[in-house]
Amino acid sequence: MTFKTNSAETTRKMTEWYFGRKFVETKVAEARKESEKNGQKTFRFWQEGTGYLTIIL
Repeated sequence: MTFKTNSAETTRKMTEWYFGRKFVETKVAEARKESEKNGQKTFRFWQEGTGYLTIIL
């Protein structure tokens, strides 16, 4: 699993620090669920005040 913060690749730990652990956990779960439904591997989420989180499964 790869994480990008505003298009820059980051570690999960750094991503959780920047966006908040709860936000990252929620979005990872959403990405996995959607991936099972439609096979998509890249997901992009917006959080007001911090920017984009991209998750690549």
